[in-house]
Amino acid sequence: MAGRGRTPNDQMNVRTPIAIAATICTLCALTLLLPIFASPGWLDDVVVAVLTVGISGIVARLVRVPLSLAPLVQALALVCAMTALYVPHYALLGVIPTGESIASLRVMADAGWTEIILKPTPVAVSAPLALVAALSLGLFAILVDFLAVTLRLPALTGLALLALIFVPLSVYHKGIPWPAFVATATGFLLLLAVDNWDRLWRWGAAAPNHSGEGQRSPSMGGAGRHLWFTAQVAAMAVAVALLVPTALPGLVNDAVFALASGVQSNGQRVTTTHPIASMRRDLTSVSDRQVLRYTTTADRPDYLRMYVLDSFDGEVWTMSAVEASARNRVDDSELPLPAGRATDDVAEDELVRTTITVASRVSRMDFLPVPAPARHVEISGEWFADPSTLMVFSTRDEAGGRTYEVQSLPDNADRSALAEVSYPVSGSVDQRYLEVPDHLDPRIAPLTDSIVNDASGPHEAAVQLQKWFTEEGRFTYNLQPPPVPEGSDPLRHFLFDSRVGYCQQFAAAMALMARQAGIPARVAVGYTEGERRSNGEWVVTESNAHAWPELYFQDFGWLRFEPTPSSTTGQDSASVPFYAYSAPDSSTDSDTDDAPDTDDAPGDSPGEDAQAPSDSSASPVDDGALSTSPTTNRMDGLLVVAVAGTVIAAALLLLVPALPTLIRLLVRRLRWGRANGAGERAHAAWRELQDDVVDLGLVWNVAESPRAAARRLSETARLAEPATAALWRLAKAEESARYAPHPADGQGLEADSRTVRLALRASVSSGQRLQAILLPRSLWRTWPNGEASLPAPQPRST
Repeated sequence: MAGRGRTPNDQMNVRTPIAIAATICTLCALTLLLPIFASPGWLDDVVVAVLTVGISGIVARLVRVPLSLAPLVQALALVCAMTALYVPHYALLGVIPTGESIASLRVMADAGWTEIILKPTPVAVSAPLALVAALSLGLFAILVDFLAVTLRLPALTGLALLALIFVPLSVYHKGIPWPAFVATATGFLLLLAVDNWDRLWRWGAAAPNHSGEGQRSPSMGGAGRHLWFTAQVAAMAVAVALLVPTALPGLVNDAVFALASGVQSNGQRVTTTHPIASMRRDLTSVSDRQVLRYTTTADRPDYLRMYVLDSFDGEVWTMSAVEASARNRVDDSELPLPAGRATDDVAEDELVRTTITVASRVSRMDFLPVPAPARHVEISGEWFADPSTLMVFSTRDEAGGRTYEVQSLPDNADRSALAEVSYPVSGSVDQRYLEVPDHLDPRIAPLTDSIVNDASGPHEAAVQLQKWFTEEGRFTYNLQPPPVPEGSDPLRHFLFDSRVGYCQQFAAAMALMARQAGIPARVAVGYTEGERRSNGEWVVTESNAHAWPELYFQDFGWLRFEPTPSSTTGQDSASVPFYAYSAPDSSTDSDTDDAPDTDDAPGDSPGEDAQAPSDSSASPVDDGALSTSPTTNRMDGLLVVAVAGTVIAAALLLLVPALPTLIRLLVRRLRWGRANGAGERAHAAWRELQDDVVDLGLVWNVAESPRAAARRLSETARLAEPATAALWRLAKAEESARYAPHPADGQGLEADSRTVRLALRASVSSGQRLQAILLPRSLWRTWPNGEASLPAPQPRST
């Protein structure tokens, strides 16, 4: 029994189950966004938007709106729904949009975008923000419906779901809860299963007849078995996705955000990605939220260091692995001695005591900001100290909401004593701090030599390098430096071409050039000292995020230098330490010394006034205004992700419809390009005719001879004389290629094929022509009315 045919109305109705499955799939995917909102108040309007899109799409297809226009109908229905929900008093009958209602929706959407920019995650829900969420996810629903129902390519919805998954991955440090992942995966697999079931039901399942031969039957048994198989595959896929991270601890659900990925204790290694990327996000934050506050016994506190980047590959500075083991645990004992520092002569009462309180809403801060070099850290929980860098970190605890005390060595570096240090300065420090990649731009080393060639020693060389970067007019500080041209070296581009950057570029360049000058160097990342308030507390905000070079001198250890401009045109919270100036010449008056006056009040440090908040009565730290720390790999709010998602959705809406057309054109070009001889060109022309007929929805029977097919087509399509003559030439060429010892000349067949194609298109309705262009059936050819595809006849051998 042949597979049953379908009427046009059947073809419309058969898409309804897939449309329902696509809507369910979208609703399941909404669970991905639950963690990034403070309350579920946004969900009701989003569900209305998704259901509006799904129902309007079903209705549009039932009333036979052209498939390509269904997204437009859904978009109009979405606007009507949002009008009824948010601005019904400006609309006709409370639902039909007017110019005033559209303007009001735009004002609300702008307010929603502003909230997205300013609010931390989880976001407190308001009406404008809910409107933005409903519109964005309504567009997402249109995209899913278009891929699954109109194009009948439900597997491609996986790409759209992947784009939606990246929203919580980008803004929420805990990642995606496993129930949301299971719900989304279930919705996606349901969509695939319904599409598979529809295809089986449409064409029938293979069933044996009494003679033992296979035939097509509309029995649901084959579909049921296929659905059962799909359910098994889905269960296995979900189980693997949930169990693999348990077996491999490095694949935790929030590994995207963890600054230290694969963090484990018991002597295992801890690695890091790139702290500088997180630092830059803090520097470019619009709201400049407070991160921590502290009190200190130091008159002028130093920077708070979190990370030490010691490895340079020619483009990027990265942090070597650190070890979390019992011997490195932070407890009541002192931390390891800092490299190169003599501490025996420092009395306990001379140590600098700093009490730091991290805001409770700071998340994933698993590396502590501490003044360096620290000798003792008192904090609850399990924390470790790296012996070589004295970074303090944890594999399971976070600093958010904690108060801890740090005792650190005072900054007693003396410029005159530093001037006495001679080469080599490395002493007992690891020689990796002098490593320079071999593939650097050859101009960097001569540039370094020209800067330090007059230096009397390594300290003077470091001072001259620092001065070279900070001299007015040589470099420009900018948080948005020009992009590095493709294939260009970022360091070379910064030093020789643009000379525009922020602390990352300045610190990285000076550290490398210091190594070339024979001084061990590395890059540190953390915060500048912040701003001193009237109550004596210091407050650190996101704009205090900073990177700087640390240079090593024997008997003095690692010392901070500051190549980033600290004027109002630079990073105004940066400050140059007193020892980082040239040593005074004993033969001249000390007033000529270019170092700053050490008697300056701490509150007069550069940039302090610029950082003062408008409300001086505000509490030093407002926990309600805090969000994630530099350790959190997130974007500050949903704006970037929402815009990116909208752009992706728009691009897909524009490009995906063109893909079948482009593929069909490519098939045609390849077919003609590969047809070399007369016989091959005849076969190519005949296959093109066959595909053109199928694309237009006309009948093609592969059992017909070329002459019979040409006669039927010319009669049913009522082709004009030129097109009929071209069609008969195609048929005769195919006959010759099949049966003649020497096929006739195939010249002119491509032009005949084009003539027949245009004539056939003119003979059908505009809807058929549009569908032939946008959704050519020949790309996923099925043969209606039980017709089967037969192998193409082979030419007779001579």
